[in-house]
Amino acid sequence: MDLAEQLRTFYAGRDGRRDARIVAGIVAPTVRREANTRFLAMGYPRPLLAGLSPDKFERAVMLSSCGVPQRHWPRRGANCAVAGYADDLPFSGAMFDQVLMVHALEHGDPRAILHEAERVLAPAGDLILIVPNRAGLWTHFETTPFGLGRPFGRGELRRLLWDGGFEPISWKTALVAPPVAGLRWMDGLLGRAVPRLGGIHFVLARKSGGPAAARVRSASERARRPGLVPAAPVAARAMPSRRPRDLRQR
Repeated sequence: MDLAEQLRTFYAGRDGRRDARIVAGIVAPTVRREANTRFLAMGYPRPLLAGLSPDKFERAVMLSSCGVPQRHWPRRGANCAVAGYADDLPFSGAMFDQVLMVHALEHGDPRAILHEAERVLAPAGDLILIVPNRAGLWTHFETTPFGLGRPFGRGELRRLLWDGGFEPISWKTALVAPPVAGLRWMDGLLGRAVPRLGGIHFVLARKSGGPAAARVRSASERARRPGLVPAAPVAARAMPSRRPRDLRQR
C-alpha cells in the first residue's frame, strides 16, 4: 500500500475522522479570514479543510504532494484541487499569504520543502505546519499517518524553520494519548499533564524576509516533473487558465 492509499484509508475510518476533527480545530483559528487572503494547503490536507470554502479567499489551492491527483475540492463548485511536488511548487514567488502544510515535511527533503514554502509566500506570510513529534508516542505506531516518515524534535524543527526563513510565532502539540483502542479518551487528561508528548507539532511561523526569486527549471526537469497535474479542470479563481501547467514566471 503506497503512502496516498495509507492516508486515505486512515482518514476514512472512525479514528481518522476523530483525529482530523481535533487537528482541524487547532488549524481553523489560525487561518486568515480576510477576503483578500491567498491560501495554499499542501501535502495531504483535505481532512483538515472541513468548513473552509475556497469562496472565502481571493485564491485557494489544495495541492497533494503524495504523487496522485486529489479528488475534487470542494465537493461542490469549481475544483481547486491539484497534484504536484512539495519541493518544486508550480507557483510564482510571493503568490500566497498562508501555506498550510501537513504530511509533507516528513516525507521529503525538509530544507527544500521549506524553501519552496518560503518562496511562494508573500512577505510576512504565515506557514501553518503540522509534523510528527519525535518525543510523542504516535511516531511508534505505523498504523497512523504520524507514525510514517521522519519525526522531528522541537529544537531540530526550530532550527529548520529559522534556516528556511521562518520565525516561529506559536507552538503546541496535540494527540497525546497513544492511538490504541480504549486509551484515546485519555487525550485531554494527558494533554494537560504532559503537553510536550503530543503526537504532532503544530507550529505557526511567519516568513521573516522578502519574496524570493522564482527558480527556473530546465527543460529536462519540466519534462520529468510536470509543474501541475489537476484532478479535474481547476477553478479559474485558483489558477490562471492561460498557464495551466506551471504558474511560475520565467
